[in-house]
Amino acid sequence: MKLNVSIIFIIFTCLHVLSQDELESLLGSTQEDDRIINTFKSTRIINNHSVEVFSPQQLDLRISHRFGLLNSGFYELFGLDQAKIRVGLEYGLMNNCMVGFGRSTFNKAYDGYFKYVLLTQKNGIKKNPISLVSLSSFSFNSLKKSQSNYPFSGRFSYANQLMIASKINSKFSMQLMPTLIHWNMVESREDINTMFVIGAGFRYLISKSISINSEYFYRFLNNPTNYYNSFSIGLDIETGGHVFQLHLTNSMGMDEATFMTRTLNSWYEGGIHFGFNISREFNL
Repeated sequence: MKLNVSIIFIIFTCLHVLSQDELESLLGSTQEDDRIINTFKSTRIINNHSVEVFSPQQLDLRISHRFGLLNSGFYELFGLDQAKIRVGLEYGLMNNCMVGFGRSTFNKAYDGYFKYVLLTQKNGIKKNPISLVSLSSFSFNSLKKSQSNYPFSGRFSYANQLMIASKINSKFSMQLMPTLIHWNMVESREDINTMFVIGAGFRYLISKSISINSEYFYRFLNNPTNYYNSFSIGLDIETGGHVFQLHLTNSMGMDEATFMTRTLNSWYEGGIHFGFNISREFNL
């Protein structure tokens, strides 16, 4: 099984080698062939990536916070005492690809990814109704042996995803995200190493600089361990070279494999976290 997953991972990575008002210049604002630009305001919808990529030599510093449960009460200051943080750097290699690396306090995880534009939405003679972007990512759990008894190889998880997005009009964009997740090791023999997940997200502009974003991920197989589907909703606020993302989510993890398949809390049971992302772009 591990060999098969490795082969799938290599194939997805090879496919990589076979975007997009103030922020457009940082997100590939070239309009050749009537290219549709600024499908989303950021390279993230909320937790998941969007089809946006940075232009060459664009560096992004991204800081993400997820606070504890809002229903944890005043003693925990409604989750503020239980914050988790991820700090990451993202870099545009070419007009159609970018890489990123980050570290999260949640499971002391290191993560990285490679993102490649396969197809860009266009109008005009060479019309394309959708954008296609592929993503390959990994995460590594670096907890001490006293906190995790997994061997080195068992601490890795992988995600391969195809993002299918369309800017329907000047206000509304949507994205589908079929994803294959693999964990080298799981908590019990009954749990599943490899799982297919389908995600859907949207962005709706309510002003030039503010949008409503949401995303949902459905797991086709359920582990015996009590995990839940991830759902998030929030606001994007653009201010110059910054994008603030404020949101509510039931997911604490910030890498693809964790928030898609190991979300521990349910919206129906009040398991909601407040979180925010902030990014700052630099021209190198």
